[in-house]
Amino acid sequence: MKPKSSIALALSLITASATFAMDEDGWASTYESLSAFDTSIPIYGNRPEYVKPIITNLGTILNSNWVSSAGVPQSFTFEAGLPFALVPIGDDDRSYTASADILGQRINYDTPTIFGEHGNPAQPDARIYGNETLNGLGVFTYPYLQLAGSFYHARLVLRGMFLPSISELKKFNLFGFGLQYSFGHFFQYLLPRAAQGLDASLMFGYSTSGIGYQPEDYSGQLDLDISAYTFNLVLGYRPIQLVEVMMSLGYQSSTMKSSGHLVNKNNILEQINPNLTVKGNSGFRFGIEVALQLGSFHPIVGYDYVGKNSYTTNILYFKQSLSKDKTPDEIAKEKRAKSGEKSEPQKPAVTPEPEQTTEAEPAESESPETEAAEHSEEEASEPSEDSAQEDESF
Repeated sequence: MKPKSSIALALSLITASATFAMDEDGWASTYESLSAFDTSIPIYGNRPEYVKPIITNLGTILNSNWVSSAGVPQSFTFEAGLPFALVPIGDDDRSYTASADILGQRINYDTPTIFGEHGNPAQPDARIYGNETLNGLGVFTYPYLQLAGSFYHARLVLRGMFLPSISELKKFNLFGFGLQYSFGHFFQYLLPRAAQGLDASLMFGYSTSGIGYQPEDYSGQLDLDISAYTFNLVLGYRPIQLVEVMMSLGYQSSTMKSSGHLVNKNNILEQINPNLTVKGNSGFRFGIEVALQLGSFHPIVGYDYVGKNSYTTNILYFKQSLSKDKTPDEIAKEKRAKSGEKSEPQKPAVTPEPEQTTEAEPAESESPETEAAEHSEEEASEPSEDSAQEDESF
């Protein structure tokens, strides 16, 4: 292709993009925003970075609030609450670096995400700007119901939320389960009393959520299927019985798959077939939390870092045990008592002196009998000497 033809093609593409890249207020239209989920649409389609903040924030929420304590009691314990996390939408959620090949050169430029800012209609360009509704969000969050039960240091967690169709939100459901096992009871009784508040556990959590969205003036629906999981080592310490400080270290991952079909009622040429899969923040996870135990009331607040900042605000949470576990000191006493019982049968073998003295006495009583036998033998030998003398005198 000739250079002039290439320039003309590039300019036409940019002009076409600028013509449809914003509405009269500078925001991206519904078609321009949601086309990012369709990999087959030219120019507007196949833009994972544009919609990635959705799964980044959702994954962060779903991978939080799994733990209420580093230790899991032996007695049966029941938990219930409405935990939620607050994820601030920062500058990295509102823009990203895009690239394009223009006239054989790779050009990088900053462009808004779906949470990004609007453009200037008086100075249009080829970028696709943010969505007006999502741009107004400063914090990403939603609560869910969570129930948990534990027994013999193992804990099962269930969470869920189901909402009916509300306006443009046609579907919202969430389900998740978590498993936790603490092993502090293996070593707490060996520690000095000041360190007996230390505990540790391993925790796994998995969540799945479905969202259905039908924008105004569109038929059909955009479906988003989200899955997230996390695996953590949880360390905790109780300086006093009412307070526990926890730290978690682990790994997390999240994925969003899009599907469905959308048609603009006012322009049937604007059709979207979502088929994009986007991964959220996957990698190292760090968290620090403080839990209080005020009777059955068990609030938890904390901070998590998963590639971005988030805050645990598990205020409406309740926890109740049906019985009281033994303290590490009581466990240590029981173990010492058991070890003492096992060593008692060995004591007679270690100190056998009284039995040896009683056996030695009969041995000493046998010596007079021996002397009597010897005396009888001497008496028996005397007559033989007399008879010998008689023979000599004869």
